[in-house]
Amino acid sequence: MKFRTVLFVTLVLAVVINGGILVYPYFQRPPDKNVADQKPVEKIAPQSPKAPETAPPSSSNTSDQVALLETTKPPVAKIPIPTPPPPAHSIVNRILVEKKARRLTLFSNNKPIKIYEIALGRQPEGPKQFQGDNKTPEGRYVIDSRKRNSSYHRALHISYPNPKDAAFAAKQKKSAGGDIMIHGLPNGMGTLGPFHRLRDWTAGCIAVTNAEIEEIWRAVPDGTPVEIRP
Repeated sequence: MKFRTVLFVTLVLAVVINGGILVYPYFQRPPDKNVADQKPVEKIAPQSPKAPETAPPSSSNTSDQVALLETTKPPVAKIPIPTPPPPAHSIVNRILVEKKARRLTLFSNNKPIKIYEIALGRQPEGPKQFQGDNKTPEGRYVIDSRKRNSSYHRALHISYPNPKDAAFAAKQKKSAGGDIMIHGLPNGMGTLGPFHRLRDWTAGCIAVTNAEIEEIWRAVPDGTPVEIRP
C-alpha cells in the first residue's frame, strides 16, 4: 500500500515538472531583433506654435506709397519768408523776369539785389501776341511810365508791344494789345498778400504784393530795361 502511494506521488510530480518545462517557453517574451542596432529614442520637447512670418516691407513699396501720398496731396503754393528790401539808395539798372520760374530779379550794377515771386497772365504758356489772349509777353522792353493811381496798388508800365510784336499782330490783322505792367494787388485786396500767387490771375501783367511793388517802385527808375524770358 505504501509502495503504491509513493509511486503515485512520484508520477504526479513527474507530470507537474514536465508540464512546467513544456509550458514555460510559451510565457517567455521573445527577444527583439537587432536590439543592439537600435538607437535610444530621443525625447522631443514640445514646441510652441510659431507666429506666422511676415515679409519685411520692401523699399520700393515704401517709396511707391510715399509717391502715391505725394500725388494725392492738394497743391500748395510756396509762401517764402519775406526778405529784406533792396539796399537803400540802390539804383536798379536791369529787371529780369523768368516766367517758368515765376521769378522777377532786380539787378544793380549788373548784380542781383532782390528776387520776387510773381503771378502771371491766366494763360502763362507762350508769348503774348494779341489783345485779350491773357498771356504775358516775352522779349526785351523798358519801363516807360508809371501809374500811382490805377486799379492796382502802384503800377510800372512795360513798353509792350515792341516793334516786332506789333508787326506780327499786324500781319495777322489783329491788335497786339497793351497795358502790360508790373503791379500790386487790386485796390481793396491788399490783405491777400502772397496768397495771390496760388494761381496765375492777371490779363497778362506781372503781379507782386503791395509791399513788394512799393520796393520796386522806389528802386526802379523809368527807362530801366526789362527782359522777359519763357
